Amino acid sequence: MKRICNFLRYGIVIALNVFIMVAFHSYVNFVLLVVLILFPFYSVWSLYKVKYKLAFQITVPIEPMEKKDEFYVHLALQNPTRYPLVNATVKLITANPFYQEEGIHYLNMPVRARKKTEVTYPVEMDYCGRFVIRAEEVRLMDLLGMVETVLPLSEERECMIFPKGELRNQEAGQLYMKGVAEAMESKEKGYDFSEISGIREYIPGDKLQNIHWKLSVKKDELMVKERISVSAMQLNVLVELANDDDMRLESVLELADSVTKSFVAQNLPFTVYYYSTNKGALTGTFIGSEVERREWLSMVLYDQSYKDIGRVEKLFLRDISTDSTYLYVGYANGTEETNALYGAQQTVAVLRGQL
Repeated sequence: MKRICNFLRYGIVIALNVFIMVAFHSYVNFVLLVVLILFPFYSVWSLYKVKYKLAFQITVPIEPMEKKDEFYVHLALQNPTRYPLVNATVKLITANPFYQEEGIHYLNMPVRARKKTEVTYPVEMDYCGRFVIRAEEVRLMDLLGMVETVLPLSEERECMIFPKGELRNQEAGQLYMKGVAEAMESKEKGYDFSEISGIREYIPGDKLQNIHWKLSVKKDELMVKERISVSAMQLNVLVELANDDDMRLESVLELADSVTKSFVAQNLPFTVYYYSTNKGALTGTFIGSEVERREWLSMVLYDQSYKDIGRVEKLFLRDISTDSTYLYVGYANGTEETNALYGAQQTVAVLRGQL
């Protein structure tokens, strides 16, 4: 509709100019008429010259940000030609794939000759995940506002948004030590995560499975492999990534960040499990340092949340262990739980299993 109105206005201008030229036999109006007739061709020609030279760029922080921390998104439209345009409308898609959220925004920017037009937006994320911004297309309008063309774009950038949990070293440390103590007492048959710490002579009562047969043959006496249990030296942590209408998963992520950060700060190794929607399976990761913890957080936020509360615990008990002690980080069951560390919105980190 707007372009039709522009056509009509331009036609009225030409008609008035013709009337004045005929009425007053004006040479100036004759020259103006020629310009008015030729100018639309120039306008359209310059539009397509700009279209094939135009460049669009998005810049976001490279390093991960924390929730509620302000950062800046820079948008730049570069026109290297000597032809200006009235307007460019950029179609932007912003998304958080972790929560399957997406929105469309339109940004109007002037296209100046041999100039770069820059726009900077401050952004503050209320939710964890990945802030993704993608430019899909830019619509360009000629100088007369009568012809429009679309330039497809494929510019995309993203910034990771981590939870912001506080260190709770004392409470988390107590949970860890109690969980490990219980795990050491409940050694599972057929579930022996152990490593060899040395070789010694056989003592009556040693398990046959620990005899080093090759070395025993060479020495002509029974030698036994001494083992230390790795499973008894660490804790299994289950993180629930189920979400609900109240966005309580944000509180779960904050509590998980707090607990795991506290473990790492005290050099307490652990294996963390979560259900991966992308893989369709339970995923376990051993964490012994802050670098490994941050990599795990990134891996989680590259995944997607789901709706089925309790899924990670159900799969862990089905596929990994039914008898060991583990730390569940998720939703409280409505009753006061012992051996627990509470977060916001009825979320909890609680020891469960063989207690």
